[in-house]
Amino acid sequence: MLVFCEECGSKNNLDPDIIAGGEPDPPPRCSTCDTILLIPAQVSETTQPKVETVTQAMHLLELRFHDHIIEISQDRPSVTMGRQRHNDLVVQDNRVSRSHARFEYRTGKFVLIDQSTNGTYVFIRGKKGMNLKQDELPVYGSGIIGLGRKVTPDSPQAIHFTII
Repeated sequence: MLVFCEECGSKNNLDPDIIAGGEPDPPPRCSTCDTILLIPAQVSETTQPKVETVTQAMHLLELRFHDHIIEISQDRPSVTMGRQRHNDLVVQDNRVSRSHARFEYRTGKFVLIDQSTNGTYVFIRGKKGMNLKQDELPVYGSGIIGLGRKVTPDSPQAIHFTII
């Protein structure tokens, strides 16, 4: 089972048999920063929506940053974010890389790809936040993104996203 560390964003591959019995003792720790890993609640197959059903409904991702709105879809399948002017979404902050991250539309799914030094903080509504570093993450629903730093919904550096 793949579990991302909420502190450093590292991938940790855990044995599902150890986790299947409830709370493991001792709790699993991140292989990079030694933080205790939070294991997502197990969802039965009957209550979990099928991926095909969820991804077929995704047609448009809307990014909002201040008064700037960008839509990502099959018609515009990629959007870049960073400090330099060549990006579709420019964020002026000393923790933001020149070409920090990008969104891609891939066969009905939206994927956030971090290519930065400081990582991209992702908060998907209803889930714990995580720091994505030099990796990619499928996104769904709605939430906020912080380039290079944690943000709150009312932060001036928060990039809001919604999949319609």
